[in-house]
Amino acid sequence: MAFTPAQGIGTSRTNGVSNRDLAIKVFSGEVLTAFEVKNVFLPLVKTRTIPHGKSASFAVIGKYDSAVSTHVPGNDVIPNLINAGERVIEIDNLKYASVFVDRFEEAMQHYETRSTYSSEMGRKLAVEVDKAIIATLNSAATGAANTGDNNGDEGQPAAQSAISIATAGASTNGGKGDLILASLFNAQTAFDEDDIPGERYVVMSPKNYNRLVQSGAIHKDMTSGSNGGLDTGKINTVAGHKITVSNNIDPEDIYMFTNECIGVVKLLDVKTEAEYQIQKQGTLMVSSYAMGFGILNNGCVIRMTTTD
Repeated sequence: MAFTPAQGIGTSRTNGVSNRDLAIKVFSGEVLTAFEVKNVFLPLVKTRTIPHGKSASFAVIGKYDSAVSTHVPGNDVIPNLINAGERVIEIDNLKYASVFVDRFEEAMQHYETRSTYSSEMGRKLAVEVDKAIIATLNSAATGAANTGDNNGDEGQPAAQSAISIATAGASTNGGKGDLILASLFNAQTAFDEDDIPGERYVVMSPKNYNRLVQSGAIHKDMTSGSNGGLDTGKINTVAGHKITVSNNIDPEDIYMFTNECIGVVKLLDVKTEAEYQIQKQGTLMVSSYAMGFGILNNGCVIRMTTTD
């Protein structure tokens, strides 16, 4: 099918030998590196790769909630039931980022552009995946379910109550940080009381992260200890949770969640393809993936929101 490239930089020839094969190898590696560096949420959720098909099923086993029985000599043992269900995650449409590299235009350039283009493509794919996971976290926080789920009353905790952090009433960033810190412990209490499974994580915006660092409880030590300090402007963990920063969430939002909350199904992992097209006198480069995102356990996320 014909296409019109929006812009492009090309691959030239030196002494009659094409250097296009080398450029493709460098390009592919840079896309994967950019994806791994910029993506925040994907390593924090359950991921499953399927070789073919349109969906994947995650089994859910409930608690043994029946009363413990007392055996009477001579009587049969009466078994009880442990409820089970499944969570079905369907693959979304193929997503891609692309660029056209014109052979003539690249030959006229005095600077290298391919590495920048490839980094930007990788960054865009990473942001797209992050936003899909964030949207799924928001759905989980409201108690939504996936299409095709078989909910068998497995005894999973219901969706957690959202937490509003009244930072608008605090006059300093340190005071706002104190309120965020208190809310993180309140969220942890809610998780502990519901026996929430899985490793826990906290992701927040740079604005709220830097407020947290300035909390009076955090920066008692002016130099970096094992948990960071004012000199580095970093904090590693709060309430036992690893703290991560993301620009892909709303500036007011903070998420506490576990790796049991969201599932990601990969049909086609991140892949880069390049093809020189004679009729266009340039190379079309495409990076793409096919993944699906779904809810595994609604109770495994708490969304906190600051008020300013």
